[in-house]
Amino acid sequence: MKRKKSLQRSMYPRSMVLPAFVLYTVLFMVPTIVGIYFGFTNWNVYSSDIKFCGLDNFKFIFLDQPFKYVRPIMNTIVFALATSAFEVALGLGLAMLLNGKVFGRNVLRSVYFIPQAVSTIVIGIMFTTILSPTGLLNNFLDVIGLDMLQRKWLITLQTAMPSVIGVEVWRYFGLNMVIFLAGLQGIDKTYYEAARIDGANKWQLFKNITIPYIMPAVTINLVLNVVHGFRAFDIVYSLTNGGPGNATEVIATMVYREYSAGDYGLSSAMNVLLLIMTTVISYIVNKQSSKREVSA
Repeated sequence: MKRKKSLQRSMYPRSMVLPAFVLYTVLFMVPTIVGIYFGFTNWNVYSSDIKFCGLDNFKFIFLDQPFKYVRPIMNTIVFALATSAFEVALGLGLAMLLNGKVFGRNVLRSVYFIPQAVSTIVIGIMFTTILSPTGLLNNFLDVIGLDMLQRKWLITLQTAMPSVIGVEVWRYFGLNMVIFLAGLQGIDKTYYEAARIDGANKWQLFKNITIPYIMPAVTINLVLNVVHGFRAFDIVYSLTNGGPGNATEVIATMVYREYSAGDYGLSSAMNVLLLIMTTVISYIVNKQSSKREVSA
């Protein structure tokens, strides 16, 4: 009888997890495995005969058409790393500011988080208007006498990618701020008091207490930012559609174009590249950050 009750208790948590595991397997794992397989085939809309072609798709990407496909890969890396760095820096700075005694801090926390809740399409339409040659930003620069800084922000090669990065940072730094706030509020204030008694300055408090104790939050933010940055599609598509030329083209938009053109095998191969890049970078970031967590 006791053995039966023990078995029932051990099976209970598994039965609760099982529905989520089934859904995850059916909706994510199976499509991912199938997509990886098709990345090594010649599947396209022009032929019903799907054949295994080995690494031909990857050879086509890196050797046959490097200008068309390697540029989006580099753009994706730049976009992911730049947005991750700025989002973490701004999120941490605001979290430290709003963790203190600031007037209206609860309202400010909500205001900074609002962009995260706004639809990407709405953000794209809004910033396409703001950053147009006759948009709000250029008009504002003209009013304050800085008309020499006016640019065609989304249609010039030099400014298109920085503009898209800036919009993405504006959209996501609020989420980083909220996660950092949770980490900061979990630090025991007596650590700071003891360090101040020992003569520690603000930089030493930040370096030796704040950073080590919020490393779990840093890890979460970095991994989320990197994954989201590598998978970016909606914000790029809504702002520039990958242009001008391929200045803001990223892997996800190229996958969409190739799939829309009926080259399903090639688009799947590019998705495989995206999966590999996201997994490797996320693993490296998580491992390096975890070292600091353990040492803390």
